[in-house]
This record gives sequence, structure tokens and C-alpha cells, in this order.
Amino acid sequence: MGHDDSPSFLPNSDSNSTGNLSALRGDATETIDLNALFSPELTDSGFFDLSTVNHSTFAKLLQAISVPTLLVARSHAIKFANSAFMKTVRDSLDLKGATFSSLFPNPGEARQAQLLLEKVFEERRPEVRERVLQIRKMKIWARLHLRTIRLGNEPLVLVQIENLTAQKQLLSIQKYKKLVKILPIGIAEFALPRQLECSLPFDRLLSSVLDARVVDGNEQFASIYSRRSISELTGTRLGVLLPCTSKSEVLYKQWIQTQFPIRSFDTRETDLPGGVRYFENTLIGNVNNNRLSGLWWLKLDVSEKRKTEEEIAKSKKIESLGILAGGIAHDFNNLLTGVLGNISLAQTYLTPDHRAFDRLEAAADASKRARELTHQLLTFSKGGLPIKTTASVAELLRDSAGFVLRGSSVRYELSIPHDLWSVEIDPGQVGQVVNNLFINALQAMPKGGTISVQAENCPVDEDSVIPITPGNYVRIHIQDQGVGITPDNIQKIFDPYFTTKKTGSGLGLTTAYSIIKKHDGLITVGSQVGVGTTFCIYLPASQASLRSPLGHETGNAGHSSKGKILVMDDEELIRDLAAELLTQLGYEVSLVKDGASAIAVYQQARNLGEPFDVVIMDLTIPGGMGGKEALLRIRELDPKVRAIVSSGYCNDPVMADFSEYGFVGVLRKPYDAGDVIEQLVSALKGVANEGMTA
Repeated sequence: MGHDDSPSFLPNSDSNSTGNLSALRGDATETIDLNALFSPELTDSGFFDLSTVNHSTFAKLLQAISVPTLLVARSHAIKFANSAFMKTVRDSLDLKGATFSSLFPNPGEARQAQLLLEKVFEERRPEVRERVLQIRKMKIWARLHLRTIRLGNEPLVLVQIENLTAQKQLLSIQKYKKLVKILPIGIAEFALPRQLECSLPFDRLLSSVLDARVVDGNEQFASIYSRRSISELTGTRLGVLLPCTSKSEVLYKQWIQTQFPIRSFDTRETDLPGGVRYFENTLIGNVNNNRLSGLWWLKLDVSEKRKTEEEIAKSKKIESLGILAGGIAHDFNNLLTGVLGNISLAQTYLTPDHRAFDRLEAAADASKRARELTHQLLTFSKGGLPIKTTASVAELLRDSAGFVLRGSSVRYELSIPHDLWSVEIDPGQVGQVVNNLFINALQAMPKGGTISVQAENCPVDEDSVIPITPGNYVRIHIQDQGVGITPDNIQKIFDPYFTTKKTGSGLGLTTAYSIIKKHDGLITVGSQVGVGTTFCIYLPASQASLRSPLGHETGNAGHSSKGKILVMDDEELIRDLAAELLTQLGYEVSLVKDGASAIAVYQQARNLGEPFDVVIMDLTIPGGMGGKEALLRIRELDPKVRAIVSSGYCNDPVMADFSEYGFVGVLRKPYDAGDVIEQLVSALKGVANEGMTA
């Protein structure tokens, strides 16, 4: 402690302590007159030789007192120190000629002591101070009593030093015990077999530290190890609870070589009940006078906190990669539209028995499989917003399990209560998730087995540890009897492109994670090697009742191949494809590459009395006006305009709720001739109905 930051000798209001020279006290405002203790011959001269105090009655009295006591002259020189003082400071040096302030090696404390002593001499009033002091080589918690006395003609100050160290330590221990019991953190106290000098060789200290035994602690620490009380852990070695492995040896070495300071570290433990758990730990050495007698270990379970942090980090990772994936999928879908559309167009020029027809059909199938891959990329990205509807989990699970497991040696057992809530989902996207989980389970059981499938109602309240918004959910369990997943791999199972399979993109579970998050749900996984893996999905329950599925016409019967179609797309390949396809079907086609051109051409046609029946508009035009804005402008010209929106990147809510933005249909790229015909049939029926109404 430096001179500038030395604490002062603060006044203590409790000055009625025992053990001081109470028999010699006079009025608190006066100096005690000790002349009465000695013969007149010693004092009549007005001079008293303090060297004779050692043989006086007063000296015997001071020596008999068990409280460390000093007599200090006006010059601040120490004139007398009793045996209790010498024993307390453990100092055999001669104090003759030493000053009171020289007892304190800390310059700040020495200065405060000098000022305090001078104050007592000047004011001749008693003073009491209480604090931790370094007196010579001894550090104690002391209460200092100072008051003036008169012996002959020389003024003196009587200094008494109460050693409160034991009392303070006992009080600290009592407070520590109470605190340990109520703290929401595991605390254990360990004792060494014997005290050791901190300067001993590392190997000897490490051996003794590992042999330290539990002597006390709280129930929180005991519960970490599935014990009801700390007494069940009493006597357990530190080396058993925190073994010296290759990793922990580095920790022990740094802690020991720096002489046991407060040391914090994190651990990931797999051999405790409950699977993988994470802890924040602190080791504190119990060191006194450079001797180690034990240690404290503080241990806080932060598993739920770590899981929440991992969920946040995982979401950010997927979001950033999703932006890239979405952009790639958008461009790829435009190219696929050209490929798939031209294949389907080429097939219209051939009869089914033509030798090239089957080759084109195979090429179309390959393009459709590529389309499924881009759909996964879009779902994984910020795009692919779910088009939600009220659906039955039971029906979805039965259909998926039956489809994936058909013809395999794996069977499934379905357990679903009759009162299971319906859910608000995009059946196609969630079906993709469930299919993926069944495929993974099937591949994990090459020799066959059973997949257990359960669904149940699951209310989640605000006190739940499940990291999900409170509300009603349907919880789905899909459990296999496969080889299981190692603890290291399970931490990365939802990471993009992570896979343990020889074949596979590594996007399946990442996409599943993204889909469930977009549904405001949660997907988790638990596994034990050699036993199996369980996936758990939480999906928000629906307040609405299930609706019967509506019929959907996909045929071309009744559609008229007459009318004017305006196609807006920035890709020349797609414009050319649309022109040839629609012309072959009998439509009159106009092509534009951006929204501004679409508005101008549409207005011109209306002015000529030859309006367009349907407009097909690309949603996104790089560097130009897209379909959403262009439709708003066209509707100002013609409120009855019938427009179909098209895009290869479905991140915009227009694609999920196209009717809310004034569109009558949607074409998701890549599309083929059949998709275009289906949307035109639906749109032109509206035109026909309007004509009949008119």
C-alpha cells in the first residue's frame, strides 16, 4: 500500500472495550495523574527518570496486563513496551530510541500514526481507532487506545493495542457460512492434509492440492454431483472432482505458480447427470502468511445460458450465410426457368413416341430435382417465407413416415392423442423437415429397427427453461435406434454443410433448423452413442379449426387460347421462352424488361382500345422498377388489371400473400409450361367471369 492511498485511522464509536487500563482512567477530558502511584521523593524534584519505571509499581502493573501496551514521550519516542506487546509483534529488537511511527512499515500508516499521536498530546483527549494494521512483521486487526498521562513533569501517552483478529475471523466465518448456504452458486471448501509454504516445488504443491478434501460447502454444490447434502461429498479429493488432465494441468500450473490467486475458468463436462453441461468456475486459495491451508471452489451451472448463446450465434451464422445462399438461388432459378421451360416447350413439338421425348423427360426430371435444391437454399436463406395454414400434425407424420419408410426394413410406431392441437404451418416446408428427419433415422439403422414417433400438446409458460416464446405448442419426438451421434458432432449438427455422411450436402438439418425458426418454433436434438438419437420439434398451436382441403383444378379444359399477355422480366432468356410458349398456345404476346416499360406499353394498349388480359410481372428488377411498384401504377390506370407475380427469390412477403398486393396468381421460378398454363387458366377465368357479369 503506497503512501497516497493509505487508509486513515478512522474513529471507532465503540470505545468501551475490555482489557485496557480501566483502573487508571480518569475523566475523559483530563490527563490521568499517576504521581500518586509513586513516593514523593521521586516526584518532588519535578523530574522522573523513566529508566527506573522498570522497577516501579507502575511498571509491574503494565507488565502484568495482557494487552499490548506502550508509553510514548512527547518527542514520540517509545519509553516503555510491555511483554504482551513484544509477544504480539513477534519482535525481539530493542525499542530503545524508536519512535511510535517507526513501528509501521507502511509510510501512509506511519504518517497517520504520527498525526494521531500529536493530536492526543495537543488536545489531551483520548482517541480510539480500529482497523487492520501492519505493526513491524505482524499484520493484525487492531483497536488502538491512546490517552495522555502525567508522570512527574513529563507528559506521556499511554497506547494500548487490542488484537481483534480472532474475533474478526470468527465473525467472518459466521457470515461466510450464512452466505454460502443462500448463494445460488455451488461452493465447496477444501482442506489440505497440512499447511504448505507457497514457495515449495510445483510437483509437491500439485500433489497436495489434488489431495485436498471437501470439508464444507452448500447444497448447490452437492446437487451438481447428484448428492442431497454436502456431507455426502465430505472427504472427496479435489483430484476426483477436478482431475489433472492434459488441459486442467495447464490451469493448475498457472494457478500454483502465481501463488493461488482468484482464478476463473470454464468447463464442459460430459460425465454428470443430464448429459453435456457447462460451468463457470472459480478457485480461491486459502493463503495466510505465504502458507496454503486449503481452497474454495465456486461452481455455477450455465448450461441453459450457454445453449441460449449458442442459439443466438447459430441464428446469426445461418442468417449471414443465408443472404449468400438466397442470392445464388435467385440467379440459379432464373437459369433453371430457361432450361426447364425450353425442355417442356420442346416436348410440345414431339409426339410421346419420338425417341427424343424420353430423353427430354429425363432432362426435365433432373431440372426438377435441381429445383428442389434451390428451394432448400431459399428456405435456408432469409427467403422462402412459409405460406401458413391450419394443418394436422398427425396427418403430416403419417404421410411422411409412410412415404420415406416404404419398402425398408425400418418400421415406425406412432403415438398421438385424440385431442392433439392443430398447428399453423406451411405443410410443404414442415413436411420437408419431417421427411429429412425420417431419412436420417432410416440411414442410421442399416440393419433395421423401429422409429418411435410421438406428438403431444405442450403449453410453455414464462418460467419455462425452454428458449421459446411462451404459448401453446405441439411437441413432436422422433426417436431412432441408430448408432447415435458423438458429443463433439452433436454441437455442430445444425451447422451449414456439416455432415458425417459420405454423400450429402450438409444442408438438410440446417434447412430444417431454418424452417422451424421461421415458424416461430424450436428444434433440438439429444443422442447417446450406441443407443439412438431423438429430435424434438416445437410448433405453435393454431387457434383455428382444421378446414377441409379445397379442390384445385390443374387441367387445361375450358381455357381459351385467345387474349393478350404482357410479360415483364429482366432476363432475355425468360422473355424469349415466354414469347414462344404463349404464341404457340395462341396468345398475342408483348415483352418488356422493366416496370417503367410495362406501364408505358399497358397504357398505350388501353389508349388504342386493345387492352391486355393478363400481365406476368417479375417481382425484382435489378436497377429498375419491379412488379410490386409497377402494379400500383398500372392499377391507377386500370383498377381491374389482372396480374401474376413471378420471382426466383421468395424473401418478399408478396410471394406468400400475393393477393394482398393486388395480384391474382403467383409463378415461382423455375417454372415450366404446365405451371404457366395453370396460372393463365385461373386468371383468364376471372376475365371471363367479369365479362359475363357485365
